[in-house]
Amino acid sequence: MKKTHTNKIKINDIEIEYSVEYRKVKYIRYELKKGRLLLILPKRSKVEIEDVIHKKDKWIYKKIKEYYNEKELLSNKTKDMQLLRRTLPELKDLVNIYVEKYEKILNVEVNRLQFRDTIYKWGSCSTLRNITLSKNLRFLPDRLVEYIVYHELVHIIVLAHNDKFFEIIKKEFPNYLLCDEKLKQYNFLIENNL
Repeated sequence: MKKTHTNKIKINDIEIEYSVEYRKVKYIRYELKKGRLLLILPKRSKVEIEDVIHKKDKWIYKKIKEYYNEKELLSNKTKDMQLLRRTLPELKDLVNIYVEKYEKILNVEVNRLQFRDTIYKWGSCSTLRNITLSKNLRFLPDRLVEYIVYHELVHIIVLAHNDKFFEIIKKEFPNYLLCDEKLKQYNFLIENNL
C-alpha cells in the first residue's frame, strides 16, 4: 500500500505543491506533472523531505517555470479555440471511416480498435496491431482525428518514432508538426475546460 502526503514548499519565488509516495523503489524519483511535484521515495526511507527536494531545487524550479510559461503561451494561443462536442458513437463512426481508408492505403489491418478514458495519450498501438484511442478525440476537429488514426496505423508498420516512421507520416500529413502543435493546444483546452 502506498502512502501519499501533500504539502507545499517555496523554491525561490514559487510556492510548489508536492506529494510524497513511498513505493517499492530503490532510488528517489522526482516527477513533475501539471506544475506539481511527485516525490517517490523507497518504502522505508527516513529522509528529510524538504532536504531531498532542495537537492534538486534548481531543476525543479526550471521545470516549473517552463510549465507556467508554456501554460501562459497555450492560454493565449487557445483563447479563440472551441472544443467540438461529438458523442462517442459519432466519434466511433468517424474513426471507422479513417481506419478503413488508411488500412487500404498503408496495406495494414487493425486487429482490435478500442476507446479509453486517457489523460496523457491520444492513442497507442501494440505489437498485436491493437489500437487504443482516447475518448477525448471527440473534442477534436475531424482533420486531427484523422491524423491520430493515421499515426497509430503507421505504428503497425514502424513501432518507433524514427526517420522511417516520419517518412510515412509525411506522405499523408506533410504538416504533421503543425498537427502536433494543434494537438498540444487542444489537450490544454480539454484539461482546462472539462
